[in-house]
Amino acid sequence: MADAVSTYHVVTEVEEPKNEWPAWLLGKKFTLPHDEEKLQDRIRSRLWFSYRKHFRAIGSSGLTSDTGWGCTMRCGQMLLAEALVRHHLPDWQWKEGCAGDNVSYNWLLKQFLDLPDSVYSIQQIAQFGVDYGKKVGDWFGPNNMCQVMKKLAAYDPWSNLAVHVAMDLTVIKDEIRQAAYTPLPQVGGAFTSLPPGP
Repeated sequence: MADAVSTYHVVTEVEEPKNEWPAWLLGKKFTLPHDEEKLQDRIRSRLWFSYRKHFRAIGSSGLTSDTGWGCTMRCGQMLLAEALVRHHLPDWQWKEGCAGDNVSYNWLLKQFLDLPDSVYSIQQIAQFGVDYGKKVGDWFGPNNMCQVMKKLAAYDPWSNLAVHVAMDLTVIKDEIRQAAYTPLPQVGGAFTSLPPGP
């Protein structure tokens, strides 16, 4: 019996791996396997938007699902959400049971709900796409999505976000500086509510 217990003890011991390797996620380096839990926390903290169905119809189109045409819109939402989280909540990490505790985080999430009065909703994105020759239900290319996000950002005074879209594969630093330092236009409308103060 003593040999069996001893054997069991030896078998269950875990040796520390001798090799380490880097892993990168959105510009942050993790050393694996040492930082694996931190990496998992970081992955869980990213916002993820995907196709949905049974949301309120988009305008008079009758569409209640974005399956087959909303992929670029959802990618644009994720990109913008990541930028807003980094801007407003730079050190925030999602932990089970804690999401409801952060007023700013909850307010930010509400801006992406699939509701007509959420500034970055699929309904708003699709309807603003009409200005760029897209019918509700049309697939957007990356440029269409960027142009719509630029326009919608003007309706989000809380974020104070300037979106610059580089055209013709050319980044012009002066245009970026101008966008960053020019006061945003004050656009009235249904999206001007701000989150409660701290």
